[in-house]
Amino acid sequence: MVATKNEIEDVTRIILQWLPETYAYDMMSEIWDSCVKHSENESLRLTVQGLITEIQRQDGIKWAGIEDIK
Repeated sequence: MVATKNEIEDVTRIILQWLPETYAYDMMSEIWDSCVKHSENESLRLTVQGLITEIQRQDGIKWAGIEDIK
């Protein structure tokens, strides 16, 4: 089951309260590369993509490599 838009926004808000955006990026990149990139679990893939997109939106930043997951 894919996280809803509201769930993704809430999780992202919490992540960014505790971690600087650069740490959040590093963490999400590692999660993507280590756990999700080659997973056949479409719900997991969509949820992590949603989290990465929402972190980018909330902080207004563009990350190199983001195109790899879109």
